[in-house]
Amino acid sequence: MVTSFVLKVASRCNLNCSYCYMYNLGDKTYLKQPKFMSLDTMTTFAEKLSRYSDENGLKSFQIVFHGGEPLLYPKEFYRESIKIFREKLSDSYFDFVLQTNGVGLDEEWYSLFNELNIRVGVSIDGPKEYHDQYRVFHNGKGSYDEVRSAIQLGLDKGMHGVLSVVNLNISPQELYQEFKDLNILSFNLLLPDGHFDKLPDGIIREKVNTSNYTPYADWLIELFAIWKSDPDRPNMRFFKTLIQLIAGEEVGDQVLGLKKNGVAILETNGNLEVADSIRACYEGITRNDINIHTHEIDSVLADPLFDIYINSHQMVNEKCLNCPIYEICGGGFLLNRYSNENGFDNPTIYCHDMIKLVSYIQNDLINSLPEEVCREMDLTRVSYHEIVEELESQGPVSVQKNIKDKLLAYSLA
Repeated sequence: MVTSFVLKVASRCNLNCSYCYMYNLGDKTYLKQPKFMSLDTMTTFAEKLSRYSDENGLKSFQIVFHGGEPLLYPKEFYRESIKIFREKLSDSYFDFVLQTNGVGLDEEWYSLFNELNIRVGVSIDGPKEYHDQYRVFHNGKGSYDEVRSAIQLGLDKGMHGVLSVVNLNISPQELYQEFKDLNILSFNLLLPDGHFDKLPDGIIREKVNTSNYTPYADWLIELFAIWKSDPDRPNMRFFKTLIQLIAGEEVGDQVLGLKKNGVAILETNGNLEVADSIRACYEGITRNDINIHTHEIDSVLADPLFDIYINSHQMVNEKCLNCPIYEICGGGFLLNRYSNENGFDNPTIYCHDMIKLVSYIQNDLINSLPEEVCREMDLTRVSYHEIVEELESQGPVSVQKNIKDKLLAYSLA
């Protein structure tokens, strides 16, 4: 079931980040949407959510305020929005979250979010010289100074943590030191958005998913070693999730594990769609006619693309099904599997990176645990090269035809 909803309360942004999936990876459909979500749309959504909650016996939801840039949404609208949710679903628990680029995040904003019990995350892409290359205003000026000030102010104002996109040009030590210098207690990393026909900057097309070409794994392994050796390490969700999965825990998210993706996007016009980063595949791929003003929330489950998205860790390429680390990797994030030729019927562009990273962390975990504990957890050593060699042969598990047809349906070939 869908229990997490990302509300795109603003469809515009005060930054023009070069790698942004909304504005700079080809999709311009946001131009046809309202700049802000109306309180009428918010109210209708809350009413439909209440009905959805009753019909499915759900009493806990995550509401993520997002954009564009959610700080462009007027302050009074947040107070009214929270009031609407609490009135319409008075017996439900809400985890309210807001992810911001940090520009304009001042004491008044923090006071409001503390009053409304909204957890705040701030996006920052490393030290100033790197951050200001990518996260820039529309006039080209970097935003680092404003973001750093927002983070420093938030250290004792309840800021939840920071989010960064992996940049191979920043040394792991330099990035980690930046977080330590800022006294950040919690951070997470995202692999860059991209797919086989729109690869992240600097990736060599001919080498993607070839043996020993693992630039992201090499970078993350170095960061993992630094993080692990720090007795006062910050919380790092990506690494912790991997460790939990290797240990056999049933956890996961849109990127890792086998759990279903119980996340839906509510656009400013009321449309219910899949994760908006999927827009980077091609113009209009996420668009449908399912709108909260005319449909129930359950209607989104009938959307063919949403069907693939919510089940994306089950609807995977044949190589994934036969991979020894499939239960940990889950095939990776859906966007990263796309190609014009095969639609979503591919391993992720980070396939070899994930194999090498998981192998390293699993072996490192074994080295740190007594033998009897490893036996109880059924932990054995794994080899990147052996797994890669195994994937080159025909595996015993085949993809069901109906699933393969769904994955191929979005090809442009």
